[in-house]
Amino acid sequence: MSMFEKLRNYCQTDYVTREQLQSLTGGVVSSLTMANLDSRGYGIKSKKLVGKKVAYHIDDVIQWLEQNTKLVK
Repeated sequence: MSMFEKLRNYCQTDYVTREQLQSLTGGVVSSLTMANLDSRGYGIKSKKLVGKKVAYHIDDVIQWLEQNTKLVK
């Protein structure tokens, strides 16, 4: 289990909003950054628009985090 897969334990639903993602990552990934990445095509692959909020499936969040981070020693 990767360190990001542990996020599933903290999520009570299958979808998280950009704001929740910011909270889950301790502010490392901000909601504004995700909005900018999404608009450029570099964000999380699948998203749902609920009202005016964007939500991501937690599995896609974990996959994106694993692909877009690297460990610094």
